[in-house]
Amino acid sequence: MLNSSILDIVIGLIFIYLLYSLLATIIQEIIASQFAFRAKILERAVFRMLEDENKFASKFRSVWYLFKKTGNGGLRNTMSYEYYKHPLILFLGESDCRGKPAYINKETFSKVIVDLLRGKDVAPGDDIKLLIQKSLNDKSTNWGNARISDQTLSYLKSIWADANGDIAKFKHHLEFWFEETMDRASTWYKKHIQFVLFFIGLAISIAFNVDTLKIIERLEKDPKLREQLVQQAEAFQEAHPDLDTKLLIQQAENNKFLAQKNKIQVNDSLRNKELSDSLQLANYLKLKSKRDELLDQASTLIRNDINSVHHSLGLGWETFDSSSFRSIFYSLIGWMVTALALSLGAPFWFDLLNRLMKLRGSVATPTSDDREKKQG
Repeated sequence: MLNSSILDIVIGLIFIYLLYSLLATIIQEIIASQFAFRAKILERAVFRMLEDENKFASKFRSVWYLFKKTGNGGLRNTMSYEYYKHPLILFLGESDCRGKPAYINKETFSKVIVDLLRGKDVAPGDDIKLLIQKSLNDKSTNWGNARISDQTLSYLKSIWADANGDIAKFKHHLEFWFEETMDRASTWYKKHIQFVLFFIGLAISIAFNVDTLKIIERLEKDPKLREQLVQQAEAFQEAHPDLDTKLLIQQAENNKFLAQKNKIQVNDSLRNKELSDSLQLANYLKLKSKRDELLDQASTLIRNDINSVHHSLGLGWETFDSSSFRSIFYSLIGWMVTALALSLGAPFWFDLLNRLMKLRGSVATPTSDDREKKQG
């Protein structure tokens, strides 16, 4: 049978990881909003679709790109450049580093690609099929005369042939292509976020002195502290019974790049500068509201839950031992372990906590009072 004291140590440690993972997730979401991570990952996906070169071969370069102010969507005279200058795309974003949309629906994507191929000067009654075919034959768009990269051209020709020149079928193939790429973009986003979460977790570990090795040591030596942490974990579960569902929904929303149909509706009237400014203002206010909400969540979490655990365990820099290189070295290891744990995310730790609490409920766990009675 599993030793109850070991189980309590594990539960206490996981509870600590959960609380600080929630804080790390909130901080990560604030950073992701401020630096427009989703818009940049979506831009990366568009580059992969419309350009041959791999702009993100290096993992470090790929992550560093998330923190940079982006350009106009590729080099001039490229299809991706014209794509991001199209009114349907241009006015969905904001200004500065958030100048590109984070969500695009598949209908918008197919509409823009068809527009680039047929040209901006198309008139009612023009044969769209001939214009698209001419664009594919000339290897350049009729919208700005941007060149079409070789691999993209090959694929466009392939689905154009599959559609047998039917515009509706061609759009359907473009939309399927976009959906497939957005699925991969979600995977890219999760990998990048986990990488960023590690460094956020490391910063939290150092700032709060959350040293895994010292926490385990204290929990091993103090049965009452173990009981206290387990009780706090139980109280946290009761106070947040549907936290796992909320976390999974939030995670799904964060990893989504494909907007729902009709969620984003833009038309040619967006060429109007006044309406463009009003959209940017609305996006800014939405971003500010979200940031303020996340800051409130972080403040509440620290004030109500993290502070309690922090004082119970005696964490903080007041207890930091800098008397020897050995103690500093072990602290570094403890912080690194904590950072790795936090990078796994709050959903992982909440699910594991629920499982272990159920296991603990099936195991007869003696309390300190029970032990005192036995000793008496």
